[in-house]
Amino acid sequence: MVDNGILRNFLMTRTPINGISGSNGHARTAPGGIPESRQSNLIVTGKSEKSFSELRELLIAECKKQGKSYGYLFQDVQGGFTNVGRTTPNAFNVLPTEVYKIYVDGKADELVRGVDLIGTPLSMFKHITACSNTMETFNGMCGSGSGWVPVSASSPAIFVDVIETQKKSKSSERLPVLPRPDLDK
Repeated sequence: MVDNGILRNFLMTRTPINGISGSNGHARTAPGGIPESRQSNLIVTGKSEKSFSELRELLIAECKKQGKSYGYLFQDVQGGFTNVGRTTPNAFNVLPTEVYKIYVDGKADELVRGVDLIGTPLSMFKHITACSNTMETFNGMCGSGSGWVPVSASSPAIFVDVIETQKKSKSSERLPVLPRPDLDK
């Protein structure tokens, strides 16, 4: 679909698209749903491949260039979601499970809790400047209007020179101070 950063085709159902003569078979749905064009297997490759330690050095150099005392390393994520459409804001929210502050002054890495990676897809894509030389694969489920379908995504780790983050939402519900009286027997 994308070759050297240029969109060459679309994921299509059997509904024709102007200028394209036939379907490429990407209509998917959960049982009982209405098919829509959906990802099945996504494979991302890059040209600027670097080792993990080289990506880490890129992060430190970029932080120094931007006058920042640290940068974030997103080591693992549990998933996320993306909202896209012609009449709604396009945005994503990635839900990380392991994030570290990498300090430019050599201070030890610090585990960070309560941060999400957010942004707009097209803006984020233009800030990818390098990738690792090893691939990892995610196998899971993706939800949409046509239901939940299995997906697979293989990608190297990527280096992004500008990101947006926000605090994770957390419940304001307070735990009880005392146990329930009916359980105190």
